[in-house]
Amino acid sequence: MKQDSLEKRILQGLIDYLNDLYPSEIRLVQLLDPKILPQASKKVEEENWLFRSFLKEQDSEEVDETVHYLHEKLFEQIDCVACSNCCKSITPNLENEDIKRISQYLGETEKEFTVKYLLKNQSGSWVFNSSPCKFLTPNGCSIYEVRPKACREYPHTNKPEFISRLIIMIENASVCPVVYEILEKLKSRYTEEFRDYLSFMSDNW
Repeated sequence: MKQDSLEKRILQGLIDYLNDLYPSEIRLVQLLDPKILPQASKKVEEENWLFRSFLKEQDSEEVDETVHYLHEKLFEQIDCVACSNCCKSITPNLENEDIKRISQYLGETEKEFTVKYLLKNQSGSWVFNSSPCKFLTPNGCSIYEVRPKACREYPHTNKPEFISRLIIMIENASVCPVVYEILEKLKSRYTEEFRDYLSFMSDNW
């Protein structure tokens, strides 16, 4: 049996298990229109920061299991190219390999590419010098095949230790419909525990 086939069977087994385990309000989702994400995320921003404090005290592996399940399910329902919200509002960090790969694809030297498209941010990392991204077209990303690693991996919800990235996740909830929905479904998953946490904090502050 091929390795990728085995991995798919294992993943499908996990999804089936979680479908049985979690209530329907977690499984069934309706992704928000990207255009209304900023307003929607603003309404729950204060709640999200409180939820961050709560979630940091939960079992990291259990949270990851839920988040990875939601990641798989939600990305089946969204056309990232049609959305392109991240391309319009986020400037990803570029690694040296990204610069080399993209400049070769464009037929430019690394220096030409850097001067034309990049600048260094406050932390000293290379980023694109404009937002929305200059490579975003009506048909999507014009360098999609060689896009930066940070773009390929965004929004990083399939990585382990979700709890360690909660600040950026809350910020990204105004950009990515999947991140917004993951946070909302996590709140559904921990409804009673989160309510008890808020009650405890209110009584002891």
